[in-house]
Amino acid sequence: MTRNLLFSLMLWLLEVILVASFVSDRWTRELQRAEDRMMIGYFGAEKESQISRTAQRWFDRLFVSTGIRDSVFRYFIPTERERQMSKGFEDVGRNDLFPFIESRLNVLWDTIFQMIKRLTTACIWLPYLAAALLPFVVDGLVRRKISQTNFDYPSPMAHRYSLYLILGALYLLLVSLTLPFPIPPQAIPIGVFGVAYAVNVLLANTQKRV
Repeated sequence: MTRNLLFSLMLWLLEVILVASFVSDRWTRELQRAEDRMMIGYFGAEKESQISRTAQRWFDRLFVSTGIRDSVFRYFIPTERERQMSKGFEDVGRNDLFPFIESRLNVLWDTIFQMIKRLTTACIWLPYLAAALLPFVVDGLVRRKISQTNFDYPSPMAHRYSLYLILGALYLLLVSLTLPFPIPPQAIPIGVFGVAYAVNVLLANTQKRV
């Protein structure tokens, strides 16, 4: 399980690196605008504006106010003063290498901001997740209790694959935070009910004695 978890995290980090390396900054801006339009159509302009402000506040608090964002740019891109101090190398990479690096860093920070915004959107559904889980959890526990009284045999396969579905849904949530294409807001409630149903099957098919 630990090895699979590490492998999954490595795949996610590889996705982030590939997005930052090959996706254009123009594409990321178009992605953000397209996703904003979908959110406005689903939540309304006022709610979308609230989500954007919350995401911007968290981004500024984590990366702008702390100086992390500026430090990353300064680490990879020399300032004009640093250029003048490097005699004979003042114009090295000025028109090709460093503009390319700057565009890659812009994509990286745009991706991080979009990730925060998507996570903020997902948090809106947490109360609905709790409301959806409750009846499925109660039903699963009742079905398990009934199977204990009439000696029904719980299905190990159903138990295993429902667990895989829950873990897969959580992993897809992680991956979707950085996917380089618009994610419709309807995907979250669909995933919520999928997870709720998987929890129901998991509880109903848990072994009688744990």
